[in-house]
Amino acid sequence: MTQSPPGQSPPGQSPPGQRRVDASMSLLNNLMAHPLDEGYAVAARQRPAQGDKANKSRHRIILVIALLFLGFLLAVAASQNYRSAPEAEKQRKELITRINTADNRLTDLRGQQTKLADEVRGLQAGGLSNTSEGAALQQKLNDLELQVGAVAVTGPGLKAVVDDAKDSDDKQGRLLDVDLQQFVNGLWTAGAEAISVNGHRLTTLTAIRGAGSAITVDYSSLTPPYTVLAIGDTATMPARFAQSSGGQWVQYLVSNFHVRMTITTEDSLLVPADATIALRYAKVGGR
Repeated sequence: MTQSPPGQSPPGQSPPGQRRVDASMSLLNNLMAHPLDEGYAVAARQRPAQGDKANKSRHRIILVIALLFLGFLLAVAASQNYRSAPEAEKQRKELITRINTADNRLTDLRGQQTKLADEVRGLQAGGLSNTSEGAALQQKLNDLELQVGAVAVTGPGLKAVVDDAKDSDDKQGRLLDVDLQQFVNGLWTAGAEAISVNGHRLTTLTAIRGAGSAITVDYSSLTPPYTVLAIGDTATMPARFAQSSGGQWVQYLVSNFHVRMTITTEDSLLVPADATIALRYAKVGGR
């Protein structure tokens, strides 16, 4: 029988008076030290990596599908635009032709209306000239027609040619409808008796408006340069126009936005009648 050295307990036995804690607590110590089995730990470490790879692959597939779909839509849109471009250009040209035809038709009708109005006016004058009372009534009628713009006017006055700046664009250097309104109002203030813009007589019923990039007078689109005729006293009208708010406004455009303008005095100008004005009815005063 083998004896243990002095002071040592036999193998597998605790010293006298002590219990072997590890012998009775080995399972609990193992659970505390290793709460998760090694196999589960390895699987847990591998699972996120595999999941990230799967998610990245799925995202790439979705992105590729989205790009292919977007490219397909763009190709279809480009193909449709390419096929429809000739037809759109054809429709645009047809629309321009129709507009020009309508403008020419409107001009012809206004010419015919003016001609018929002159014939009516001649017959009217012939009927009223037989008596002194009729002649006085005709003179009063002529004065009223002159004031409302129903008849053409000739006489001395100012001729102004106003144009956009040489290098104008949509924002600067281009005349607007309000600019032309200011210009015309300045001429009225200066004493003009009759005014026309590009051959269109201005009356109390005439509107100067903007239609896109164009200016319309009497609902007709005008193209620059704008020729303005104003019949009046050439001795006083130029200075009065320069002092008016309209004249100062146009001078401001000339100085700051390089709008072009020339004004000359003329011995004889012709301001046409407004073809849209016609005598509707008349009655003798006091009856």
